[in-house]
Amino acid sequence: MDIVIVGAGEVGSHLADILSREAHRVSVIDSDPDKVARLTEAHDVRVLHGDGTRADLLTMAGVPKADLFIAVTNNDRVNMLTCLVAKNLGAAKVILRLKDMSRVTGYLYFYKRSVGFDVVLSTDDLAAEEIIGTVREQHALEVENFADGRVQLRRLRIETESELTSETIDALRLPAGLLIAAVARKERFFVPDGNEQLAVDDQIYLIGRGADLDQFELLSGAQKLGRRSVVIMGGGGVGCAIAQKLDGLPNVSIRLLEKDPARAKEIAPTLSSSVMVLVGDSTDLDLLMEEHIGEANIFIATTADDERNMVACQLARSLGVSRTVAMVNKGSYRQIYDLLGVDLAISPRILCANRILRFVRSSSVNSIAVLADGRGEVLELEARLRDGKEKKVKNLGLPRGAVIGALVRDDEVIIPSAESNVKDGDQVILFTLPENMGDVEDIFRASGVFQGS
Repeated sequence: MDIVIVGAGEVGSHLADILSREAHRVSVIDSDPDKVARLTEAHDVRVLHGDGTRADLLTMAGVPKADLFIAVTNNDRVNMLTCLVAKNLGAAKVILRLKDMSRVTGYLYFYKRSVGFDVVLSTDDLAAEEIIGTVREQHALEVENFADGRVQLRRLRIETESELTSETIDALRLPAGLLIAAVARKERFFVPDGNEQLAVDDQIYLIGRGADLDQFELLSGAQKLGRRSVVIMGGGGVGCAIAQKLDGLPNVSIRLLEKDPARAKEIAPTLSSSVMVLVGDSTDLDLLMEEHIGEANIFIATTADDERNMVACQLARSLGVSRTVAMVNKGSYRQIYDLLGVDLAISPRILCANRILRFVRSSSVNSIAVLADGRGEVLELEARLRDGKEKKVKNLGLPRGAVIGALVRDDEVIIPSAESNVKDGDQVILFTLPENMGDVEDIFRASGVFQGS
């Protein structure tokens, strides 16, 4: 595969290293001569020095014939412009990395069409989702978010005999807003029909709305969670994203500590009244004791200062906090966090690089999630039906092993049944087995995620 990467920072360098070792043809562009020199010495990749928004340099790097283009500089505006130029030059698949997703919030599909990217990844959102997954302590083994978080895919294990294992799927009283997309049973991986019966130790993949998935988790044997107290250190992008997303969970109290009074005053109105924003330094032992931080269940350090994150986690643990989580900004510090006893150390940049690697290894330009070691994929397609008329799901001619999990129509998210209509222009989130990829894309006339007719 021919791959062009703009940005030789931690994400770009990590990707270049792994992709070059997997025998891909990799070119990297960066405007920093020091980064270019380091990458040239360390990895067997083609490295170009210059401005990644220039069409002539992108052409020299091979973008017009590239199978994949990845924009991962530290500047969101540069990344967006670079993607626009690369798509118009002919790059087959374009991945955009953003730090601040507020740029596209509410206009995601507009920007996809206008800028031409196929997948957008936010380092802040990836870190927040990873941390939230540990806070939730739910039954889910894996969670993927689609349509700005309004649709989720969760992987669950059925651990005990229950209502779910007593009848066929058609006979189960399941929440309306979800679909069972696939089942992993020992060595078998399949899309079940209504006559299939679930069994203990099955791992099931469900697509639906969060509240309905929570209800399903309880049916599958998950325990209701008691009240938990969470303390977040840092009111930056990651800290605020965590606070906002945790605020939607039941029985969770949230306190956010921000050192800068001006920043605390700025973010307080953006959070609900149930999130307590406090001004103070989380490395101040007197403050931690005064606020009874030791009584919290989870302490999360999210500042850009790794040293402060480490110290704060150590202090919180010494005061009695059950679990500490820290964001790692310098890759070399990850082992230090482990040595200091931090329960979970998360690097947003490495998370982003690893997510991109999953897309690289997928079998479709439309893939937005790769599941079960490549045995299933979630696609996002724009419906361009041949006659331009709406069709019922059951009349689309989807192959066995392909299931539509959700339709996004304007601001509406629909979890469809067989009788639901798919309209021209709908965004379709679909689970499929890899062998069906060609047939599925042909049904929607999609050789790329947002191509028109």
